[in-house]
Amino acid sequence: MKLITTIAITLFNIVSGMNSYCQERQFKKSYFKIGDNYLSNAVYSGRKDSSRVSYCRPSVGYYNKSGLFVSTEISVLSNSPAAGQVDEVAIETGYNFEHKKLEGGLYGSKYFFSNGSYAVASELVGELGGYLTYDPGFLKLGTGTDLLFSSGTDITVNANISHSFEMSVVIDNLTIAPALLVNAGTQTFYRDYYKNRKFSFAAGNGKSKGHHINNVINGGQVISFSSNNHFEILDYEMSLPIQFETQRLRIYATPQLALPVNPSNYMVDETIQTETLSASLYTEVGIYFKF
Repeated sequence: MKLITTIAITLFNIVSGMNSYCQERQFKKSYFKIGDNYLSNAVYSGRKDSSRVSYCRPSVGYYNKSGLFVSTEISVLSNSPAAGQVDEVAIETGYNFEHKKLEGGLYGSKYFFSNGSYAVASELVGELGGYLTYDPGFLKLGTGTDLLFSSGTDITVNANISHSFEMSVVIDNLTIAPALLVNAGTQTFYRDYYKNRKFSFAAGNGKSKGHHINNVINGGQVISFSSNNHFEILDYEMSLPIQFETQRLRIYATPQLALPVNPSNYMVDETIQTETLSASLYTEVGIYFKF
C-alpha cells in the first residue's frame, strides 16, 4: 500500500510541476462535448470473455479551459441476445495539460457494472491514473500508470510510441497515427471476474449464476488460483488510429490488435488448468461534437 501511495503522489507532483511551467494554455475556450462510439469487443489488456461483448457508448462531458473536465459514458450492449441492455455507466473527472512538446493529465473514474455483465473489467469499481507524453517531432513517446480498484488494488503501467501522419482535406485535417503499446500489471480484478462472473457457483447446488452454461460444474466445486498475483507483462498492442477533425466535429476509427501473454493458472478443486489466451482484432469507431 505504501508503494501505491508513493506512486500516486509522484504522479500528482509530476503533473503539478509541469503545470507550473505552462506559460501558454492550449485550452483556449471551455466547451461541452457530446458523442457516440461503437466498440466491437471489450478487450482489456488483451483479456476478453469467451463471448463477444460489443458496446454502443453515448457520452457527454464538460471541458474547462483550465484543463479540468468531467464526463459520463453509458455502455449499451449491441450484440444479441442482450442487445439494448445497459451494461455499464462510467463517470470520469480529471485534469489535462499541454505545454510545448509535453502533454499529460490525471483522472479518476467510477464504474457501475450491471450484475449480469460478463465483460472482463466488470469487477472494477473505480480507477485512478495519470499519463505523460513527449513529442520531439518524429516519434511521440508516452507512458501511463493506473490504480484499479476491485476486491483489492491493482497497479498497471503502459509504455507506447506513435507517429502521426497529417494531411489536409479541403481546409480540415486527416490524421493517421500508428502506435505500439505494452501493458503490464497485476490482476486482482481479473481473478475476481473469473471467480464471480466467468465461474460463479450458487451455494449448495454448484449451478452457475453467470451466462456460461458450459461452465456449470456440479458438486459445489471451488475455483482458486495456484500462483501469486505477480506484476507482469499482460499484452502487446498495435493500433492504427484514423481521425478527421474540424473545429466542432471529430470522426475517428481505431482498429487494434492485442497479443496477450502470461496466461493465468487456476484450480477447480485441485485440478490445475491454464487459461486460453488468443489474439484479438477489434475496432472502435466514433463521432463527437464540441459546442
